[in-house]
Amino acid sequence: MKKIFNNLIILFTLLLMFGCAQQEQIKVTAPQKTLKPAHETKTGDAMSQPKESTPSVIGYEYNPQGRRDPFSSLIVRDVSDKKKDAGPLEQDDIKTIRLIAIVWSGNQYNAMITLPDGKSYTVKKGMRIGMDGGTIESITKDSIVVRQLIKDKTGALKPKDIILRLRTEEQG
Repeated sequence: MKKIFNNLIILFTLLLMFGCAQQEQIKVTAPQKTLKPAHETKTGDAMSQPKESTPSVIGYEYNPQGRRDPFSSLIVRDVSDKKKDAGPLEQDDIKTIRLIAIVWSGNQYNAMITLPDGKSYTVKKGMRIGMDGGTIESITKDSIVVRQLIKDKTGALKPKDIILRLRTEEQG
């Protein structure tokens, strides 16, 4: 029984391979014009015969007029709202900033962050951070809460909190 089953599997596989290998290839060619030699054509015959027209190719032509670019991002950043003289903390996306350390100094926490370019900065509550105009709302012993005002699909500004956490020993 097992031998018959194995033979059926082999037979099915061979049929599948040969069936896929022998697919027809469709080749579209334009009709060929037959040209008569110059000594066989008469001026009267050439005028009386209708000229052969080239076949029109039916296809789809994309018209981008009034449509958005399909390759552009759906997340729209309003560049006109950005400050031209923004500091280095406001140049990068908040998700690319890494929290390195948090230090207790007297009556508040201060944090050390690293930007994607490798430079480190000390930040405290109330400072602006990130290219979307986020503000540090709070610093705890293991995280920073950054509040950004993001435009939703209707254009209204909604607050969004992003939490940057310290990397623990378990996370490696």
